[in-house]
Amino acid sequence: MCMNAVEKALLAAVDAERIKKLTLDLVAIPSPTGQSRQAAEAYARYLRGIGLDVEVFSDFAESPSVVARLKGASGGKTLQLAGHIDTIPIAHGTPYYADGLIYGRGAADMKGGLAAMAEAAHVLHEGGVRLGGDVLLTAFGLHEAPAGHGEGLSALVKRGIVGDAAIVCEGAARDLPIAGKGMGIFEFTVTRPGESVHELQASPETAHPIVFAARLVARLQEKAAELARAPLPDVGPESIFLGIIQSGDFYNRVPISARLVGTRRHGPDKSFADTRQELEAIARAVEAEDPTGQIVVRVSLMPVRESFRLHADEPIVKLVQSAYEELTGLPLPLVGISMVADAPILIREGHIPAVYHGPWSDRAHSDVEYIALDELVRAARLYILCALRFCGQTE
Repeated sequence: MCMNAVEKALLAAVDAERIKKLTLDLVAIPSPTGQSRQAAEAYARYLRGIGLDVEVFSDFAESPSVVARLKGASGGKTLQLAGHIDTIPIAHGTPYYADGLIYGRGAADMKGGLAAMAEAAHVLHEGGVRLGGDVLLTAFGLHEAPAGHGEGLSALVKRGIVGDAAIVCEGAARDLPIAGKGMGIFEFTVTRPGESVHELQASPETAHPIVFAARLVARLQEKAAELARAPLPDVGPESIFLGIIQSGDFYNRVPISARLVGTRRHGPDKSFADTRQELEAIARAVEAEDPTGQIVVRVSLMPVRESFRLHADEPIVKLVQSAYEELTGLPLPLVGISMVADAPILIREGHIPAVYHGPWSDRAHSDVEYIALDELVRAARLYILCALRFCGQTE
């Protein structure tokens, strides 16, 4: 599809200075997960100032969600642009701009994306274009695990605040994921009754939690190897990763407990119910290896995000691919991903197609986080083009 005169004029109106200033302003407001109120209020004020209809929902008092609409004709399709406003709780230096890059915590993940969303709406509003449907901007907290699990976006979905299709404005920039793994954080606890005692005072029948934790590790590794031998279409193999093992408080005391924590990533055709059942079976198998019956193995699975799959012919997929190719001259290949984010909430809970597309960066969660201003401009232009074509225009 070739760009028409209206599209070209609106894309040319994207203002890099506005994007830079808003990104720096947002980055200057700390918003660790669970404490994003000030940043959300600042974003809401900005969106009101550019002429959007704005509501703030405080389902979570310190992590409110911002909902803004650029109104189009009634009865048309609504395109949702979605992004989180919270950041990881790791300190960062003072925000600044230099040599085309914006530095600061959240610049890449994902306050720059929020600024690109706002600029797209600003240009569409200023340009006087009457869309056939609404552009819906949603900004929310409680995204970053382990403190957040997508509760902010889920609360909006429960209120019925969703578009007919959505672009989650992060997560991919040079390809387009149509399938993704789900991920949960598991925690095993291995316990025995009684108290910690000196190794020489423990009876021969005393069950040792570290020994059974080691057996648990062996079973988890065996399952991980089994998963690695069975790659899935688009996303590759499922996985089990072990990141924490803790036990004991002194070198010659028999402990009463051990703890193992890690991640379980599952494919698009599985759910948390499936992986929880699998981990429970491993726990019961390790318990059964204790002839004394002292050892108790418990497991919990904390969902982070579910898996998802989209059809390659989904209109929003084709639209983003087409817009990207027109703007860059490059194809946008379809892929699968292991990373988890917010699209599955919109797909599984909101029952709408949702894709990831944001400004490119490889600096999310880094000690020195930054985003290229040129990428924010490119992303804003893509959102404008997608809004024009998804919502359509009225006379």
